[in-house]
Amino acid sequence: MIPHNRSYDINRRPTLQFFVMMLVLFSILCLYPSGIFAQKPPQSDPFDVEVPLEFSEVRKALDRDDYDQALKLLSNLRIKSVKEKNKVLQEEVISTMKQVNQQKREFAKVRQSYETLKKKSIDPKAYKQVGDFYCAVKADWKKGLLLLSKSSNPALRQTVLADLKRPTIPAQQAQLADAWWKLAAQEKGNVRKAYQLRGRYWYLHARPRLPIKERVGREKKLQQIIIEADKIVIWNQHNGSYSDRGTTECIVTLLYKGKSVWRQKAQIPWEPDTPANRVLRPPHVRFDQVRIDVTKIRGKGGGLGEVEVFDGNINVARNCSTISNGYWEKNPSFHPNNLTNGNETGQSGFWLLDNDQKGWALVDMINFLQQP
Repeated sequence: MIPHNRSYDINRRPTLQFFVMMLVLFSILCLYPSGIFAQKPPQSDPFDVEVPLEFSEVRKALDRDDYDQALKLLSNLRIKSVKEKNKVLQEEVISTMKQVNQQKREFAKVRQSYETLKKKSIDPKAYKQVGDFYCAVKADWKKGLLLLSKSSNPALRQTVLADLKRPTIPAQQAQLADAWWKLAAQEKGNVRKAYQLRGRYWYLHARPRLPIKERVGREKKLQQIIIEADKIVIWNQHNGSYSDRGTTECIVTLLYKGKSVWRQKAQIPWEPDTPANRVLRPPHVRFDQVRIDVTKIRGKGGGLGEVEVFDGNINVARNCSTISNGYWEKNPSFHPNNLTNGNETGQSGFWLLDNDQKGWALVDMINFLQQP
């Protein structure tokens, strides 16, 4: 009698364990599409920053992770800026070169994981590593979030998927902030900071429409996030089509717990029909408020279009509450909160002072200041 070989028994019924294994395999294949760039990133992200025309080719090289080419292009731009005696461009080039060199060093640390994903490998750890690099180092959250959505951490995947849906309901935005902050507590270094700032963005977006009782605990978490200024961009305004108002000089002060930690007087360029700005580069100091004193005005009155304050590559002033000594005829269209609404055009959404008046505006990074 031939011994019975169970491994070739076609009548044997599949076990429950077999079905579970097949289900897990199917889930993995669905969750991890082939290739690192198999999915197209969203068209925009809240942390996107517009790149000046001169740096467009540099951005394309960085999008390809070609850091050597980016540095070569920047070197050419630096030569051009010196020949043209363009100090503004020269400062921006030097600052960008520092950032690119840092990105190049950090990319080398995740290069192996990056190459693994390019080979269409299913490696949740690699997705997490490279995703964190894109978010925390490059501030490329469009690409980074898609990679993090394939990590092995269920809480991270769930948070990322919620983020990609761009919630508009305040309660959902606040819950998303809580989720990012909870994840941040498990991280260290620049990844921890990146997750904290992502949660901060969503909370600031929700805060004006949340009940006070839902803000108390979250306000304490805001205070725990260390905000440091690397770059400040002061955007002028020209009163839209009228082109009859603006600011030509101001004093910018960073404060921490009510005390000045840095101050600089700045001449602000003005154009009649296009956005104009002045970039300031304070030392890397912690702060919780930015005060702008308008000391010289143009035309019928002063005002500004936008105030951007960058911690690394993230504009931490976005959606922060702002107060001032006044605004034009108490017209809500010219309220100081316009200074942090993300509109730098100068055509609309700007802060305008009363006729012939100088004044000040204060952007608060933590507290919810309300000015009627």
